[in-house]
Amino acid sequence: MKSGKLTIKHQVTIPRDVRQALGLKAGDQVDFAIENGRAILTRVDESDMEWARFIQTQMPEWSDPHEDTYWADL
Repeated sequence: MKSGKLTIKHQVTIPRDVRQALGLKAGDQVDFAIENGRAILTRVDESDMEWARFIQTQMPEWSDPHEDTYWADL
């Protein structure tokens, strides 16, 4: 397991071997998930980002916080 140090700006450097294993480069998007008290970092595929941008233009209600509140109890 690799470790890092959180800066005063709440940033951390991703170790080189982790970046290489995930194919990360400067400017790439990443997702974070919390599972069982652990943070999981996942590389976001550019095609997923393109699809998300397309969906937002076609279905703007999916990006509406009021809609999130309305459907939160489902």
